[in-house]
Amino acid sequence: MLSGLALTFELVTQGPTSRREVALTFDACQTRSPAGFDKKIVDILCKKKVKATFFLGGAWAKAHPKESSALGTEPLFEIAQHSYFHPHYTALDKRQALADMSRAQDAVIKTTGRTPRYFRPPYGEFNSDTLQCAKQLGLKVVLWSIVTGDPDKNVKATAIIKTVLTKARPGSIVVMHVNGRGWHTAEALPGLIDGLRAKGYRLVTVSDLLRTKT
Repeated sequence: MLSGLALTFELVTQGPTSRREVALTFDACQTRSPAGFDKKIVDILCKKKVKATFFLGGAWAKAHPKESSALGTEPLFEIAQHSYFHPHYTALDKRQALADMSRAQDAVIKTTGRTPRYFRPPYGEFNSDTLQCAKQLGLKVVLWSIVTGDPDKNVKATAIIKTVLTKARPGSIVVMHVNGRGWHTAEALPGLIDGLRAKGYRLVTVSDLLRTKT
């Protein structure tokens, strides 16, 4: 994370608190080869008519062209990007960061037919170069306000639901995984969705969450 540096570029960790809205987001990165795809997550979102934002890694999108295309054609979903090789951006120089981010942008556009507006740095790590590169590509950097811990096999569905329902606030951004690293995400999702709706939250995309008009 950034420490002691004045942020001169926009960075988003949550949306406005004036509306009871929560954004569910799902990362799809190729941190190991081959990475997977949990179609159950998509099926649940579609069945329950839940909007969501998918942050696709470029290497993952290239390795999963059919799945990426399907995500891109679903009107409930918003497509964002999550780097190409899933590197530690704080270990890259500006040229390397821009090259990785640009390659990811191109790959996601090619496989989904959508142009991402948002970028999520791997591991939530960034520095001033990361923010400058994102701005150069017309991307807004989006992190999260609620971590579900779903890449941990020991974090069960009940724990994921409890975490989200306990921590949810107007404007929350929830991070989960759709690439097979969310071990109990699909199991947790129905209860998580129903619980948020029971609390009066509307589930929206990141774009919907960050809109300025009411």
